[in-house]
Parts: sequence; C-alpha cells; structure tokens
Amino acid sequence: MSEEILKKKVKKDKKDMTFREKVIENVNVVLSAYAIAFVIRLLLIEAYQIPSQSMVPSLLVKDILMVEKVSFGTYIPIVHWKIPGFLSPKRNDVIVFISPEWKSPGAGQEFVSLLSLSLINLDNTFDTPKNLVKRLVGLPGDRISMSNRQLTINGAPVETTEIGTVNEVIYDRMVRITRFDFDLREEKFDGKTRVVQRSSGDIDLRQRSEVYRFPEIIVPRKGVPIVFTNCNDYYRGLVKLLVERESGKSVDVRNGRFFLDGREITEWKPADDYYFAMGDNRDFSQDCRYFGFIPRNNIFGRPLFRYFPFTRLSFGVNEKTSTVMERNFNQ
Repeated sequence: MSEEILKKKVKKDKKDMTFREKVIENVNVVLSAYAIAFVIRLLLIEAYQIPSQSMVPSLLVKDILMVEKVSFGTYIPIVHWKIPGFLSPKRNDVIVFISPEWKSPGAGQEFVSLLSLSLINLDNTFDTPKNLVKRLVGLPGDRISMSNRQLTINGAPVETTEIGTVNEVIYDRMVRITRFDFDLREEKFDGKTRVVQRSSGDIDLRQRSEVYRFPEIIVPRKGVPIVFTNCNDYYRGLVKLLVERESGKSVDVRNGRFFLDGREITEWKPADDYYFAMGDNRDFSQDCRYFGFIPRNNIFGRPLFRYFPFTRLSFGVNEKTSTVMERNFNQ
C-alpha cells in the first residue's frame, strides 16, 4: 500500500469528519497557537502600552511598544526567576523593569495574568504598577546629583540646550484632565542625545513634593559596602529602601543611625548591582528619585519598536530633536 493511500486513510477529509472530530481538531489548532504565543510572550518579546506621560516627549500616552526580553534577561513571573541576558544596560538606554516597590498580589493572581496573556491583568494595575519604562541615567558606582533641574553625572554637568515651550495635555489614568506648559530641553551625555521636558512653572497636580534637586548620591554596586555615616539625608532614605528590600525587614533610622532587628548596623553590602533611572518628563515621573534604586535582577527588557499609533511607527523609541520640534512647533 502506498504512502499516499495510507495518509488518506489516516486523515479524513473535513467533510467526512464527525462534529466531535471537527471540534477536537479546532481545539488543537487553537491550543497550539496559544502555546506558541505564550512561550514567545514569556521568553522573547511582548507588547506594552504606555499608561502615563512620564516618558514624554519620546513616548506618549497610549503608545504601544514591542519589547525584547532576551538581551537583558527574561524575568519569569510567579517563581520570580531571572534568566541571565547577554547585555548590560547602558546610560541613556530606555529600559523596561519590575518596579522595586511592586509587591506580588499572590501566585494565583499572577497565574491568571500570565495565562490570560495579561488580558485579565491582576498584577499590574494603575494602583499597583509592576512594569515600568524609564530612561537609564546612572550605572552601578556612578555619582548622580541634580541642582536647579541640572543633572550632573560623575561630576560633569550634562550638556543642556533649551529648545522651547510647548502646551501639552495632562493625563490621569489615560484620561485627559487639563493642559500645562512645558519647557523642552536637549541633553547630551556620553555622545548620546535625548529630549527631556520640565514644567514651566510651579505645579501641584501630583499633590506631592517634586524632587527638582537632590544632593550627590552613589548608585550602589554589588559587594561594595555602603557606609551609612557617609550618606546625606536624601541618600539615606534611598539606602533605607534598598536595605529593607534586600533584608525583607523594616529598618529604623534614628539620628542618621540604622537599626535592623533592634541592632545598629553601620554599613550594607548590596547583593546586586543597582541602576538609577528617570522619566524624560522630569516633573511628571514617578521614578528612582522616589522609589529608590533598580536592582539589575529587575531589568528585563528594552523597546525594539513602536507600532501604534501607526502615525508614530518607528524602530527605536528615542525621538530626535527635529522630530519633537516638528510635532510641537509646526502644527
């Protein structure tokens, strides 16, 4: 009996299938497609929509990015494992990471989010954001400070050029609430350029104290002790968050002295390399200035391209100064 005849006997024509056989075949097709999509999304590439204006002017509210996970190392939810990557983040990179202040709502809710491909998103909400997108400005060991909104890295002020003032919509949970004036600036460091913005005047829309300036801090490096007596008040607050997250215990700071389990500690050796990131929209970004340093283990992705809206389709997400100017001044 020929191979062709055997195949015909094994596989029925669809019109000869019973209803039950057709259902089973369709279910198998759907499950196979789902399994492929699940593995690709979990390990290789995933789409993210920008929910806030923290990265304006490069990334706008509702932009959708395709994020590549292999280079920096994929983060596996539920078990919270990190698959090592082959690249290290660099200054000026736009990175995707797990917020250091995020706390899991539980394995069950993470499992539902994972299996539903985040269509039912229980572990990454407006109230408890998990995945964030920011601009990397400080590497492990870097010295960072900001005075009068002028960023300084390793003692060198970042070269800054004023571009102009624009009037932009302010969003709350992706809903327009008002408009405000922003000053656009071009920053250059390490031979790379980025466009950032800051509010033109005093604002209190976030109902919290904005960090327009902070004294010099040192981005923690793995195994290099942080000596608490060398910390200024602002740095001490960031270090307190780091120690609490690594130890899993509450730290009491009294008169500049650190107490863990009632015992004074004078230094701390970080268990991971840390990074310092900020939003390009400096006055409307919840970032490392507030929630502390980002452990390397939390950084898992970098944007490959923006595919929605179609009018903003582009590879890479760093807007050129000319593009920003054209969008804002040639309307």
